[in-house]
Amino acid sequence: MSTPTQTSVADDAEIVRRILAHIDAGTTDQGDDWREPVENYVNPIRFTAELETLRSYPSVYLPSAAIPSVGDHAERVTFGVPLFAVRDRDGRARVFRNACRHRGMALVEGPGCARALVCRYHGWTYRLDGSLSHVPHAEAFPDLNMPTRGLVEVDSREVDGLIVIGPLQSPARDADAAMAALTDGSPWRDKLLPFTRLVAVRPTLRAMNWKVLVEQFLEGYHIRSTHKDTFYPIQYDDLSVIEAFGPNTRITFPYQNIERLRDRPESAWNVSHRVTYVYHLFPNVMVATFPNQVLVVTIDPVDVDHTNVTIHAMVTPEVAEYMSANPEAADDPRSLLNAGGAEDNEMSEGVQRGLHAGANAFVEFGTHESAIGRFHAALDGRLACR
Repeated sequence: MSTPTQTSVADDAEIVRRILAHIDAGTTDQGDDWREPVENYVNPIRFTAELETLRSYPSVYLPSAAIPSVGDHAERVTFGVPLFAVRDRDGRARVFRNACRHRGMALVEGPGCARALVCRYHGWTYRLDGSLSHVPHAEAFPDLNMPTRGLVEVDSREVDGLIVIGPLQSPARDADAAMAALTDGSPWRDKLLPFTRLVAVRPTLRAMNWKVLVEQFLEGYHIRSTHKDTFYPIQYDDLSVIEAFGPNTRITFPYQNIERLRDRPESAWNVSHRVTYVYHLFPNVMVATFPNQVLVVTIDPVDVDHTNVTIHAMVTPEVAEYMSANPEAADDPRSLLNAGGAEDNEMSEGVQRGLHAGANAFVEFGTHESAIGRFHAALDGRLACR
């Protein structure tokens, strides 16, 4: 069955009902199949067109938990553009282009906290709202108009645990609709907002096209083959629920313990340790729920064969306190997630190598992998709007 586009997602009870029905019938959600030309993964001209298109639309930049307090800042290169976010003295999250207005030095280099932003090259200093506050030997710049030489701000909004940025160049004609789809947090609000404590940030350069990396999150058809000793013993192979909301998608992957809910009243159903929700916030960010933690994964194209991926891991304050008192308690879940992630990346790197083999004119996605086809169709649609 094809999954219609909607503005929100089903509640947890409806998801449980759909999963149990699939278990009983031996089925899964289905949609349209898709064939993606190999050329679209390996052609530098196509990659450049994608990058230009991505810059013309809004996207999720960081989780709010990355900069929880006044003066906290973090940087990230987004679609080839160096940016950073900082929380100003009014508690507002702001995003700026990461360049000093003197000689263009990157102002923020990694996460930190500061009362002011000081360029370590020549000492030009900026307030947390981006305004220029101090220039050493200002007399040497007779034509400098300090009020006009603050940092260059990027349009941004903070909504339901995420910082969303506007287009980084001339906006596409449907950029406003894309922004609306990323700033209605109702689909993920209750799953993300309680997870306010950032416990890990893991940036990695991966040897794969950014679209190959996105694809690994969007189907469960591989679980038995790829994860036979990690996820398969606790989950199901090729069983997922797919929901589209705007250009975004939520994929639900159930754990086998969901069957324990069969004998309980629906009013007592709780899915927090019984499913993983993966929210694909188009085009390049995943929000994934796991028992006791949520991951926000940003996927940044570098070139046709490389992608920067950054994983932000967050927990609730209660879990953070427990982890602090019992550090060994988190070892097994982390080991399982890390092992499963390593398996996914190994497969994706193998796909990237195979794309250059000349064996295939296209990559084949079946009806059980329809969220991937939907991703490619949405990207094609945006490319057509350029």
